[in-house]
Amino acid sequence: MSELPAVTPEYFQILVVRELRKVGLDVGTVRIHRRSELPEPERGFVLELAVPLARAGTTLRALVACRHQAGLVEREVIESVKARLPNVPADAGLVFATADFGTDALAAARESGLALLRVVDGRTAFDASGWSTPEGSHYPAWLPAYLPQLVDRDSSGTPRARLLEAGRSDMILDCFRVESRAPRAQD
Repeated sequence: MSELPAVTPEYFQILVVRELRKVGLDVGTVRIHRRSELPEPERGFVLELAVPLARAGTTLRALVACRHQAGLVEREVIESVKARLPNVPADAGLVFATADFGTDALAAARESGLALLRVVDGRTAFDASGWSTPEGSHYPAWLPAYLPQLVDRDSSGTPRARLLEAGRSDMILDCFRVESRAPRAQD
């Protein structure tokens, strides 16, 4: 794992709001729910945000867990976030992490309806995107320092990571299974 030292709790909060807006969600007033240092050997922190989200007449209350840590994010983290949803209160959960997600974490997120997002270095993401020049030496001025990739499984069950796309809130909302929970519009 490449260390992302400049990711602070404040930066994480800005990143979360920026990316949720980018995909087309209206973000209400963000409230810090919990902030703490992770015990050794993780050498990092967890920041939990209560975030109201809206899109097309549907409003959700989300718990966003931001984790800056060295080791893999495991199943226990996902189960812990899911268990805390009623206490926030929140309808949905997202986990943004600077570390990779373990295989069991992917399974737990799918079972729990949580979205997983891996925060990666912007230049690394740009180089892997196919947009870069062969030399990779010139990066556009608009390139953010860090970008989140939605981590899930494709239709065959293979793990994948995809950069969030502008206007594609469905990438996140599909993880929540919102369609089954959202009230149906009156005809």
